[in-house]
Amino acid sequence: MMAASASIASTVQRQVAALGDGQILTIKVEGQTEVAYFRALSRMVKAGKLARLEKGKYYKPKKLRFGALRPSETEIIKTFTQRGGKTVGYLTGNALYNQWGLTTQVPNKITIARHSRLPEKEISGYKIKFTVRPFPFKEFDIPMLQLLDALADIQQIPDTSPLTVIPLLVAKMKELQPSQLNRLTQLALEYPPSTRALLGALLETHFPKQKIELLQTSLNPLTRYQFAGIEALVLNKSKWHFK
Repeated sequence: MMAASASIASTVQRQVAALGDGQILTIKVEGQTEVAYFRALSRMVKAGKLARLEKGKYYKPKKLRFGALRPSETEIIKTFTQRGGKTVGYLTGNALYNQWGLTTQVPNKITIARHSRLPEKEISGYKIKFTVRPFPFKEFDIPMLQLLDALADIQQIPDTSPLTVIPLLVAKMKELQPSQLNRLTQLALEYPPSTRALLGALLETHFPKQKIELLQTSLNPLTRYQFAGIEALVLNKSKWHFK
């Protein structure tokens, strides 16, 4: 037992040594070794070599003149979007829209979309909320999902207007490869009809070679969508059921 504890302590020391300043170490241990792992981690915290974020999450603090530097926003996001080397979530909401220059408002919360929901929490000064994407997605899909999220939220993005945001989103769409545009269209079927209609109208206007029939046939012909001024941005608003 003593030898096993010493081996676990050595493992933890190697893991911590491999961390860069501010990087987060996520520990998920079950069974007989759990107590030994967390004792080793506790000793590292007491020695000032690690700092605890929450249960199972620690980071390597960088010592500054006025205290230790907390993990970056990027590191915090990574802990909830990556698991075992796989992508399980992505940044969305106003923090993303601020990064993209769609709004100048700095959000007071980070929003992360994931396969499964977690309760809102505050970690190292960052307020984090979660939203569920109840359909399969991979890392390849994230740029398209983020675009679709922005289209879905376009009426609620603060300190701007949809007519200002749309040209910025079209510019991002123009950075996509043809395979990504195709995937964008497929993923849109998981979003509300108003989002599908807006995407279809933008694709028809700016990407005339892109197939849009899938989006058009997915819409209820009797439903109308409110979007003031959209006629200045798309070729045929009535085709996509905009008022």
